[in-house]
Amino acid sequence: MKTTSIFSVLALLLAACSNETEAPSAAPEVAQEEAVPGTSLADVIAHERRAENAARDEWRHPQETLEFFGVEPDMTVVEVLPGSGGWYSQILTPLTAESGRLIGVTYPESLWIQMFDSWDDERRENFGADISRMDHYLSVEGVESAQPIVGYAIDNIPDAENGQADAVLIIRAMHHLFRFEEPLVDTALAELYDLLAPGGVVGVVQHRAPEDADPGFANGDNGYVKQSDVVAAFERAGFVLEEASEINANPNDPADGFVWRLPPSTTDNPDTLAIGESDRMTLRFRKPQ
Repeated sequence: MKTTSIFSVLALLLAACSNETEAPSAAPEVAQEEAVPGTSLADVIAHERRAENAARDEWRHPQETLEFFGVEPDMTVVEVLPGSGGWYSQILTPLTAESGRLIGVTYPESLWIQMFDSWDDERRENFGADISRMDHYLSVEGVESAQPIVGYAIDNIPDAENGQADAVLIIRAMHHLFRFEEPLVDTALAELYDLLAPGGVVGVVQHRAPEDADPGFANGDNGYVKQSDVVAAFERAGFVLEEASEINANPNDPADGFVWRLPPSTTDNPDTLAIGESDRMTLRFRKPQ
């Protein structure tokens, strides 16, 4: 959208004032409508609407992470497990609002039921698990998306969406896919593979267990999984690991306990506050052309 720079307006006014013998020129038209957000990742991240969320940028590095994944405003982007008013949704929704598209993907009911002793409407709403309300969960005040936001369960994405996505983001959401007697990870990644266009990317940020950790610890129950296990799952699905990054690494995290002992889940323990947020792998996978 074309906007008139305030500096250009001031320059014109100063020029008019410096030569009083000339007839005043017509005042330039200044766009009254606020520019639609979504044209710049840096602008979206710096926007005042993120004032509360920005405190966690030092641990989550949203600009560096999304640039590493190659996310652009005109892409069709899939966010896995966005939750209700999710942290990354507050970036992705305005980023894609003007020229892209956003899809929310959540766990199936069967997985949610295994995760909680009781699973009811209140929890369903708190975790953004009602796929019919995905547009509500991913809404950002003052932002209207040009394309409707839709939601799907990760094990049942419609065939009509196959090949439509440019990027899938799985941010701190893989551990539950590895849990329980029948892990969902292979089914989920097969669905996401079909959803992606050839050449499409999957960006993963995930709590990382040490490679020498006991398998019983690193099975997702504690929030941590081994990077090698994540890579193996994606390779089984046909993806290629393109690059790994230490953008979201935290060497102060020993990754030897319940991940939710750390901030932001726990904020009243001086010892865990000193550690900061978890150590996280950051991986970029590609669907072959």
